[in-house]
Amino acid sequence: MKKYLIALTIICSLILTINATVLAYPQVSAQAAILIDVETGQILYKKNIHERRAPASTTKIMTGILAIENGNLSDKVTASKRAAYEGGSSIYLVPDETLTLEEMVYGLLLKSGNDAAVAIAEHIGGSVENFANLMNLKAREVGALHTTFKNPNGLPQEGHLTTAYDLAQIARYALQNPLFAKIVSTQKKRIEWPGHSWDRILTNTNKLLTRSDIVNGVKTGYTRAAGRCLVSSATKDGQQLVSVVLKSGAMWNESLALLNYGFNHYRKVEVIAKGEEIHQISIDEQDVKLKSAKEFNYVLPKGTSTKIKKVINVKDDITLPIKKGEKLGNIALYDEDDNLLDRIDLISDRYVEDSAVNNFWKKLSARIQIYF
Repeated sequence: MKKYLIALTIICSLILTINATVLAYPQVSAQAAILIDVETGQILYKKNIHERRAPASTTKIMTGILAIENGNLSDKVTASKRAAYEGGSSIYLVPDETLTLEEMVYGLLLKSGNDAAVAIAEHIGGSVENFANLMNLKAREVGALHTTFKNPNGLPQEGHLTTAYDLAQIARYALQNPLFAKIVSTQKKRIEWPGHSWDRILTNTNKLLTRSDIVNGVKTGYTRAAGRCLVSSATKDGQQLVSVVLKSGAMWNESLALLNYGFNHYRKVEVIAKGEEIHQISIDEQDVKLKSAKEFNYVLPKGTSTKIKKVINVKDDITLPIKKGEKLGNIALYDEDDNLLDRIDLISDRYVEDSAVNNFWKKLSARIQIYF
């Protein structure tokens, strides 16, 4: 069987057929701020994005996604005295009160309940301290490398710090979960209130949900040390952006300004479609098409063009038969500065059976081995 080793470099220019616009950066008073594209992770605006700061209740983004991923939402969660007596914003839990984990998460992310945060932490992690360890492990996993969580709610505690960049990465990760995305886009929610003749009505603290039709998350935060903080997300024309402002003097207006700036000045371009034929190889006179296992999009300023360098690598040990969808190589994508943007698997488009001659020799070889 022949071996195949192919490394092809193809340079193409993506030219947008739209009018050029002048990038007018929004005025942002926040001490730190960032705007990213959720799908690609590209940074569209930045200000002190790696400066470590107190995050206040934006901490609860991490608490919420960990609760959803690690808990059973129908589980009964009982509030301890520590949870019930936690200060600050609250859903007014009392000791030994029991709600479902799902109700606690709604109380956490809509009403910003510090008591719900502690109840969730103790339920999932066994203790607040153990849960904080889980938070830090997940932070590393999603690329939030300059974050240290000490508690699940963001109340002031020495060493409880993150960055605008890290919060954007955490939010980007969390929004991939459909339930998390649904909860943070909910304006009002009714949950049980044991011992009362009426239910709790949770109103989302994120006022942008009522100020803009495109906003669909994420979480507010405030302490005296952290100032006013907001992680927000919005979707328009199939593109989702996340903005973060920390210690902002006008967090609603500045967040909307960042989101609108992104939609007004940037456009997402499809570079490779999922299932697109990228290359073709021939094995024993049989042609095999190599298709992209996923799509790749790139965000560009409107009215500009760029070059994406594509490097195709085909495995050098391909043997028949080949299964449909089998990984046979990859395509690496680089920007104009040779920074790796992504690496996408290339898979076969069909099943390719072994040749009759090869099958004969394989069967003969197997019989010889058995004989000896």
